[in-house]
Amino acid sequence: MIVKFDTPQMKLWRIEQEHSHSTHIHEREFQITVPIYGTCRFAARHRTYELACGEGYVQYPAEPHELHIDGGMGVIVLQVDRDSFASFNRQRSWEPEQRQRIDPAKLNGQFRKWATTLLLHEQTEPLAVQETETQVLYYLSRVLKGNQAHLRDAAVASASAADRHLARALDYLHEHFTDKIQLDELAAIALRSRFHFIRSFKAALGMTPYQYMLVLRVEEAKAQLGSSDATVTEISFRMGFASTSQFYRAFVKMVGATPEQYRSGLRH
Repeated sequence: MIVKFDTPQMKLWRIEQEHSHSTHIHEREFQITVPIYGTCRFAARHRTYELACGEGYVQYPAEPHELHIDGGMGVIVLQVDRDSFASFNRQRSWEPEQRQRIDPAKLNGQFRKWATTLLLHEQTEPLAVQETETQVLYYLSRVLKGNQAHLRDAAVASASAADRHLARALDYLHEHFTDKIQLDELAAIALRSRFHFIRSFKAALGMTPYQYMLVLRVEEAKAQLGSSDATVTEISFRMGFASTSQFYRAFVKMVGATPEQYRSGLRH
């Protein structure tokens, strides 16, 4: 089985079958290859490496390499655009060591979380996809050894400045929560990188921007269920949900009842 997700900044792979990729290059991407069970063979720089479970290899952009995975093995491959880490620190380049040690169980757990979000929201909720990209970048900044340790410094500037700029972003979110909001829009309003914006937003409100947007949508949906005769489908699309099923999942999770059950309870 091969699972693959493409986003604007990266590609995420989980490969659990025999697979070979002959010599090739990625012009702009770093590639991080990690067996999560079994082994794989990775060839680069005129050498072949037998990577054991948890042994990662970081391939730099524009360098020829090839990958061979036998049946019964499991490998996660993360391909990340070389400019993506600019959102974490604009003064320094990302220079990880090529040989890494990564906890395979923790990486597998993270991949499942990323995959769940992307399966539910890919192509429909840019904010959710962009938050996932930021989570991947933050994960890599924590686990990869190299000169990127400074990327983990997530200290927010002064509290007063943080409150003022976050408040502007929050106002914008309240005005546009039914739209397909881009994470970069909110971060720019708050004068922060994606990473620092998400972290400071969550510290202030206890949830990510996407989670907060869902709260606003569900609260407005509750109001419309009680004050109008619009169908659940109509309300779902008014609120900006890509599908009625997505609306149902969010509503039931927050309210503990379906939209129909909620409306019925208001009228009895």
